[in-house]
Amino acid sequence: MPDWGLGRYELIAAEIESVARRVVSMAAPLEGRRVLDVACGTGNAALLAAEAGASVTGLDQASRLIDVARERAGAQGLDVSFVVGDAMQIELPDESFDVVFSVFGVIFAPDPVRAFSEIIRVLRPGGKAFLTVWVPGGTIDAMVDIVIRAVNAATGYTPPAGPALHDAGAVGELAARHGATVEFHDGEISFVADSPEEYLARTEANHPMSVGVRPILEGAGTGEAVGEQVLAVLKAGNEDPAAFRVTSRYRVVEVTRWKALDG
Repeated sequence: MPDWGLGRYELIAAEIESVARRVVSMAAPLEGRRVLDVACGTGNAALLAAEAGASVTGLDQASRLIDVARERAGAQGLDVSFVVGDAMQIELPDESFDVVFSVFGVIFAPDPVRAFSEIIRVLRPGGKAFLTVWVPGGTIDAMVDIVIRAVNAATGYTPPAGPALHDAGAVGELAARHGATVEFHDGEISFVADSPEEYLARTEANHPMSVGVRPILEGAGTGEAVGEQVLAVLKAGNEDPAAFRVTSRYRVVEVTRWKALDG
């Protein structure tokens, strides 16, 4: 699992804040409701929910990101409880939240299925969770796939098998086992830069995953070759010949819990 405290994820988080705004608006009204933001990062969804009048807790495993989120809350005059914690073992009571968000969060857990189960556990019956997941396909997905394959080859790591959270059928079955139902809402988001080269340099310098894998690829002697492959993919997928723009698809998984623990 990457160390999300590396690099400057706050810059990456700014690029996806529009998705947080979407899911928070989907959960409205939030005034007076208890909200948990799982793998909250720098607090995008948590802060928006607090602005809407919710009582909010933000949880993330990266202590540096929790510090950034606290600073943002303080600067905005918002009262949010931010805690360091593991999405796969949420140290909070059963059925204690009305709404749970995870914006591109639990999909990066070593065991996203376990994290999904934990989210349902802390939801009260009738409560809703809104999880965003990337849908395979497109330029950014191809870029990430190149890097992941190279890292796996360098380390000998074999990813565990299991249902992916973007798979509607698999997630529907998983939710049903926990007394919940799901709905799916698709969307798109664009990533822009002055050029493919500028986007790659910015990502390599700031994204925690890129910063974390760099020593692995350099140690394997494949860093330069992987960089060239990634740049070629970015150039091929560029939608703006005068600069750089690529579009990625994502899915909002809306989970409604109906069954109580003893039900």
